Amino acid sequence: MSLGLNGTNQNEADSIYRSLKVIWLAILATVIALFVVTRVVQPVATNNLQIIFWMLMALGLFTLAASFIIKQKLLKQSAGKNSLGVVRIAYIAAFALCEATALFGTLAFFVTGLQYYYFFFVLSGFGIILHKPQRDDLLAASGKDNLWK
Repeated sequence: MSLGLNGTNQNEADSIYRSLKVIWLAILATVIALFVVTRVVQPVATNNLQIIFWMLMALGLFTLAASFIIKQKLLKQSAGKNSLGVVRIAYIAAFALCEATALFGTLAFFVTGLQYYYFFFVLSGFGIILHKPQRDDLLAASGKDNLWK
């Protein structure tokens, strides 16, 4: 899988791309595993704590939105600096923030016991899928994005 770069940059970009794909799949699998845990284990809480649920939902939406904003900001910075490492940081930060939404869903399930907790997992999974690593971002960071035009 060549990115169209020469020499060391190509090897580094290829390895970063492969590692980002593995991390992406691992984070997606973790979100699915958390959902399976919530389906198997029953919540202890029987109180109707809807305010906590909605606070966690707002926090989950905030982290999901922040994942897109931070990723775009870091990708622009990586293109300006010609740094492949910043691309890696951008993607991993985006993955982590999307996974945080699923963690808030797990917390909402165990604390409140409300059955609408799965919205967190839907949002988290959708965000992670949208953050799938792109080769174009690595090309832009390496200064070789004109090869695709």
